[in-house]
Amino acid sequence: MSIPGQPDNCKPVADERGFGEHGSDEHGADTPCAASAPGPLDDLSALQRELRALVHDQLRLAGLELRLAAHSVMTMISAAVCMGALLVVAWLGLMGAAGLGLMEMGLEPALVSLVLAAVTLVLAGLLRVLIRHRSRDLGLPASLRALRPPAAGNRNGKAT
Repeated sequence: MSIPGQPDNCKPVADERGFGEHGSDEHGADTPCAASAPGPLDDLSALQRELRALVHDQLRLAGLELRLAAHSVMTMISAAVCMGALLVVAWLGLMGAAGLGLMEMGLEPALVSLVLAAVTLVLAGLLRVLIRHRSRDLGLPASLRALRPPAAGNRNGKAT
């Protein structure tokens, strides 16, 4: 008679009280089948090791991805600063050319400087309005609304 989950060569042996022992021979020595039959604690230990390895791998992957993301962000910031400097130089070139054109039309240099400064300030104001309008989305308002529990008397976020 064999026990399910044990090899066929692991047969129960009756001890002097008549109770069957598994995994020992008639001399009481442990046979290889005693070590090969994992119990629930062995399964739990193996599951714990696998879970620990899985968590370790996931944390390592997250760490590597964060390092890559940080490197990418620093590269993007450096590129943005260089691009900003190039845009300033290009803007100065455009304003210089526009100023020379206005002076050739007969305007005084002081008036040309004021006109170009006014154009620059108007464009900066428009960009400020755009930035202010877009900054509302930075607080993730839809996500925050979705995460808040509905108030008493509201079902599914709608007033009753």
